[in-house]
Amino acid sequence: MSEPAALAAADVTFARLLRDAQGPLLGFTRGLAGDDEQARDIVQDVFVDAWRAARGGAPPFATDDTDGMRRWLFYAAYVRAAGAHRRGRIIRWESLDANPLDEASHPREARALEDQVIEAEALREALGSLEPEDAACVLLNVVQGFTAQEIARIVGVSPEAAKKRVTRAKQRLRAMYFSKNPR
Repeated sequence: MSEPAALAAADVTFARLLRDAQGPLLGFTRGLAGDDEQARDIVQDVFVDAWRAARGGAPPFATDDTDGMRRWLFYAAYVRAAGAHRRGRIIRWESLDANPLDEASHPREARALEDQVIEAEALREALGSLEPEDAACVLLNVVQGFTAQEIARIVGVSPEAAKKRVTRAKQRLRAMYFSKNPR
């Protein structure tokens, strides 16, 4: 395959990867960062790194190993989010915007939205109370569907340790969530 053809194939692979992985990767990173803008910045940096790796033919981008590429992306996002957290670059911004639904004119919709916001905030707080490594393990397992073996590769622990982290983190997450949001 000629060099231009190889580069074009890498571009197609990267475009497919971007399309398929962007949403899940953003959700995972948002769970670690706790902030939409920080998560977007991290994901953008990860995709720049992935693009460079794809253009350079680096593994796993040299082959059509979709699972390997997906693990690579989540690993890169995990490393970047953990690094930002260690450096204290994760900043939580509180919205100053008023509730978009006026409770007087839409009481039922406003109450439903308020309940969702309260539950989401309680879950975000509970997730934020976990160590970043534990939060990553839970998000990778529950939200992204990675196995203990895949999580182990992403966060750099043994599969047994990954399984234990997921179990313990789920227990702590559940306890913290219900303490903030008793129902």
